[in-house]
Amino acid sequence: METVRICGGCGTKVAGDAPQGLCPECLLKVGLGTETGSQGGPGTETGHFTAPSVEELGKGFPQLEVIDLLGQGGMGAVYKARQRGLNRVVALKILPPQVSKDRSFSERFTREAQALARLNHPNIVTVHDFGEANGLFYFVMEFIDGLNLRQMLRTQKLAPKEALAIVPQICAALQYAHEEGIVHRDIKPENILVDKKGRVKIADFGLARLLGAAPQTYRLTQSHQAMGTPHYMAPEQFEKPLEVDHRADIYSLGVVFYEMLTGELPLGRFAAPSEKVQMDVRLDDVVLRALEKEPQRRYQHVSDVMTDMETIAGYAQRLPPQVRQMFGYEYKSKATLFGLPLMHIATGMDPATGKKRIAKGIIALGDIACGVFAFGGVAYGGLACGGLGIGVISFSGMALGLIAIGGAAIGLLFAFGGGALGPIAVGGGAIGYYACGGGAWGAHVLCAAVQDPAARAFFEPWVKTLMLYWTRLTPIIVLVFVLLGFIPWGMWKAAQKRSLNAGGRATA
Repeated sequence: METVRICGGCGTKVAGDAPQGLCPECLLKVGLGTETGSQGGPGTETGHFTAPSVEELGKGFPQLEVIDLLGQGGMGAVYKARQRGLNRVVALKILPPQVSKDRSFSERFTREAQALARLNHPNIVTVHDFGEANGLFYFVMEFIDGLNLRQMLRTQKLAPKEALAIVPQICAALQYAHEEGIVHRDIKPENILVDKKGRVKIADFGLARLLGAAPQTYRLTQSHQAMGTPHYMAPEQFEKPLEVDHRADIYSLGVVFYEMLTGELPLGRFAAPSEKVQMDVRLDDVVLRALEKEPQRRYQHVSDVMTDMETIAGYAQRLPPQVRQMFGYEYKSKATLFGLPLMHIATGMDPATGKKRIAKGIIALGDIACGVFAFGGVAYGGLACGGLGIGVISFSGMALGLIAIGGAAIGLLFAFGGGALGPIAVGGGAIGYYACGGGAWGAHVLCAAVQDPAARAFFEPWVKTLMLYWTRLTPIIVLVFVLLGFIPWGMWKAAQKRSLNAGGRATA
């Protein structure tokens, strides 16, 4: 039976390999920091408006081929368009027509747009053009083919390492804008875009202030006006809007960072991120400092946030090889089978998370190993060898499996060891339905004290076969155990050498 997938945005059928589980239309609609549907923008005075149709809007922009309405919200509507002369796909954003009723808006709009057009940074959506057409103020902007962070959070849970890849790019964009004297004022997942190559772009710089500014002022807002989105706004944006500076963006960044790590907003008395998810506890200090209520207690510059994050995430790679060796090693082959690397070696602690590494692969070697063939202090797999082994066939100090061989062995079928427990148990001390050993307990027992006829009949063929082939089997058994030990050991040591040369993490 064919499995039918449904688009998470509109509910229509989509292909099985649809990116993020969305249809092409919904992918476009979330790619420019604008959600579909009409929704009033918090902190604005624009209210609801009906976005013009593609045909209607195209009449006012002869230089553009307006292709599609991507979405609309309280701060305007966004369309996909093509610049005819340059044959370039762009995003056309029109502002609500209500703003044209303010006689001073045109001057403010020109000043703000010129300032935004000067922002030239790889992590900021570029403004190509701006102006007014048929009573509509507009921006022509860079088109981002991807998703916004809100959609990513809805369709998947971000791992801490993914958040650590996104936040530094946000920091870089904000630091650049702040140095240019521009505060965003509305940092939220909807305004953070991620293209198909994983590059982060921030949209709508300064738009909250532009649409929220009172007619009689340009640089300052009235004391009762709070511009932004409530859950992401710094306390001073509500309490002291005249004193808002770049540190408000740092608070909003802290909210976004917390949400990426935990999937929740930091409301009321909230727990540190590490109490909700497995992550490096050192990130708690970064997030909580960014979320300080008082601006003077927060980070004073976004660059400081980025510096602390880079220190946490990358300090181990800057250590000498002899010191890095203390953190263990990790090697993961590029070749995969059934979605797993053919070989994964992982030992010690991962300095990026503070957690013990776990080896997961077809062949897995490590302190904790999980694989078809697993070798480690603790091993889980089809064939498990380790201090503690759990597998179909387990050779371990403490062995659990269908067939278990070890110092202490518990087998679902056969157990052999110093202490053995299973339906068929052989060992110094054996407990089973058929039990044979120095000390044996079970339904049919064969030992020095008990010679059960059924046990003797069951075990004698085994003993005779073993005695017959012992001289032939012994070298094979020894060879198998040597290979089980030395082949993984040799691969382990080779991976260690490569890992040291590659800065603590090797990939082949």
